[in-house]
Amino acid sequence: MKKGEDTVRKKEVKAVLFDLDGVLINSIDAWHHTYNDIIAHFNKHPVSKKGFRKIFGNTIEKNVKMIVDIPAREANRLAITYFKGNMDYVMIFPQTKNVLEKLSNMGIKIALITNTPKKILMPVLKRYKIKKYFDAVVTIDGVKKGKPAPDMALKACKMLKVSPKNAIIVGDTKNDMMAGKRAGCITIGYKMKGDYRINRLNEIFGILK
Repeated sequence: MKKGEDTVRKKEVKAVLFDLDGVLINSIDAWHHTYNDIIAHFNKHPVSKKGFRKIFGNTIEKNVKMIVDIPAREANRLAITYFKGNMDYVMIFPQTKNVLEKLSNMGIKIALITNTPKKILMPVLKRYKIKKYFDAVVTIDGVKKGKPAPDMALKACKMLKVSPKNAIIVGDTKNDMMAGKRAGCITIGYKMKGDYRINRLNEIFGILK
């Protein structure tokens, strides 16, 4: 992306599409416990936190299939069942609400695109009172393919009625960046490489100047 084009595109940003886990909330401990609960259901040995970090960010069914071969629907059902008992491990990042509120006040549309099933996501949004900030929410069960496929980003843009080239996707995994690039969005890597990189969530406003 050339510098001149870069500046023009930033001025034309109409929407920001956020990944959830690792960007707005920290749920790795909750998912680690949930994952081990699922595989314990099949009498399999638990996975260490270090081992789980290597697969965190994939879809539930993909992660579960590494241990036991079950249909995606069953993997999601078990995740929904066991995640409820691990909800207390979920933590919201300190800057999340302020960033979402400021973007909303700027007139920028906000979407959430996540590989998390809707029945797990909604209680989390309700608990931390952030559902009101999202103009669109796209979950794994609302598309044919999860990230790194572009389906979620494209669906969110359609719901928001914005062109992908006028949307930014913010994520913390290669899957997020790949999904964004494939959809034609600008990518911001949270503590990782993208078209831009930020190390704190509020640094997004430096890109939107």
